[in-house]
Amino acid sequence: MRNSFVSASTLVSVFTAIFLTSCGPAPKNSPMLSGLVDRFEDGDRSNELGLEWEAIASGPETISTLFVDTGGFAPQSVYYLTVGGSRPFGASGSEVSGARTRLSGSTRDGTVSVALADVSAYDGLSFTMQGTPGSYIVQLGTAAVSDFDFYNIYVELDERWRAFMVPFEDFHQEGFGQARTWTGTDVTHIAFYVNLTGPFTFGIDDVEFYSEQDVQD
Repeated sequence: MRNSFVSASTLVSVFTAIFLTSCGPAPKNSPMLSGLVDRFEDGDRSNELGLEWEAIASGPETISTLFVDTGGFAPQSVYYLTVGGSRPFGASGSEVSGARTRLSGSTRDGTVSVALADVSAYDGLSFTMQGTPGSYIVQLGTAAVSDFDFYNIYVELDERWRAFMVPFEDFHQEGFGQARTWTGTDVTHIAFYVNLTGPFTFGIDDVEFYSEQDVQD
């Protein structure tokens, strides 16, 4: 489901350069005992590790804002994350927009410090999304990747909520950097980016690492 709107190599390098500079090295790897990243049911912008979701926008005419809205994928959902903004028509790959949450690093006030997330006990990432029709990028970042060639998948959305369960083996590096074997032991962030131009709005809910055994049970 890939799309030619965005140069993936440029896109990854721009927003991850900011990310790596601000976070710095994490002290060690720490098993993620609960696979839950965020269901947003607490109504705030912090994930289950205490680290915030961040709006990402790069480029003079590129906009990204996010807020926790009422509703969500499931009938009983109270809140979900809304991301809105725009990318100008004809935008280059350096003009990116979306949302990201870190799985390692420290909060801005220094009260929470989280080591690199070890999700090797899980088999994939599940999440629900809906949004302006078009192509979107979901990314997993790891500390082993030093040239910004992180692991991406591409999904197609429309206004209806859709549930995704994506095995780790379906996430792939784009190929412009050094190939790194996925281990799941050093995850740094999860990101959701638009791969389209013009105004957009999309929703994210129920972000969680899953194991096949739990699904079968």
